[in-house]
Amino acid sequence: MKGKIFTVDEANRMLPLVTRIADDIVATYADVDHALKAYEAAKIEAEREPANAGQLRRSDAEVGDVLDRFQGLVQEMEALGGTVKDYEQGFVDFYGDVGGEIVYLCWTRGETAISHWHRLDEGFAKRRDLPAVQAAA
Repeated sequence: MKGKIFTVDEANRMLPLVTRIADDIVATYADVDHALKAYEAAKIEAEREPANAGQLRRSDAEVGDVLDRFQGLVQEMEALGGTVKDYEQGFVDFYGDVGGEIVYLCWTRGETAISHWHRLDEGFAKRRDLPAVQAAA
C-alpha cells in the first residue's frame, strides 16, 4: 500500500474537485473509445485503399491526443490521493481507516459524500456503509 490515509472529512472536502475530475475522466474515456474505433476504421480503409493513409495518420494523432488528456486526468486524480477504479462509471477510492483497518473509502459520481468503504482486496460490489461515528468525522 502506498498513499495518504484519509479521514472521511478530508476526503469529503475534496469531493467538489474530485467530482469535476471524475466527470472529465468519464467523458474523456468515451472519447478514447470513439477515437480508437475511428482509428480502426481508418486502418481498414487505408489497407483497402492506400490513398486514404492520410486519414489513418490523422486518426492516429487523435488517439494520441485523447490518450494524453485521459492520462493527465488520471494523474490529476492520483495526485489528490484518489484511485479511479472504473473509468466508465467514475468509481474512486481513497485509503482510509475503519476500526483500525486500512480500507478504501469509496465514492462514485452522483454521491454527495463519502459514505461507504470496502476492504483493499474487495471491490465496489462489496462496499459497506461507514459506521455512524466514522461518517460524522
